[in-house]
Amino acid sequence: MVEAFGGVLNLIIWLLLIVAGGYYAYRCLLQTKGFIDQYGFGDGAVFMTRLVGTCVGASTAVAIVLLFIGPQGAWAFVVYGWIQALLAAIFGYNTVNSEWAEVEGVKVTPEGYIAPLGFLILNTILLFNMGDILYSTSAAV
Repeated sequence: MVEAFGGVLNLIIWLLLIVAGGYYAYRCLLQTKGFIDQYGFGDGAVFMTRLVGTCVGASTAVAIVLLFIGPQGAWAFVVYGWIQALLAAIFGYNTVNSEWAEVEGVKVTPEGYIAPLGFLILNTILLFNMGDILYSTSAAV
């Protein structure tokens, strides 16, 4: 498994992304009320919180499958994670530093852009370290 990912560092990063994605998917999908209460979003945010959870959950499920079948040819999956994290960091930063952050009851934290920055950094490392694997279509890399 370590060889399929091009080394221990890449495998550890892949596992970190699975754990972090699983955490957010779990919070959004199965602990929705606690998640929206933690940030003061209000009950009207249930649908959007769960929608986000389905996206994160799907990505986490794909990452788990790729963990077992190998990441060969999975460049689009990692690039998707990179783009999503970049957009989340940009829009998270803008949101945390906007008038929305001053809405009564909303509890704004830098987690709105720091967590996506972490995902962005990890996906960037994978793209650089695993480029030959992610762009390969053969199992023997």
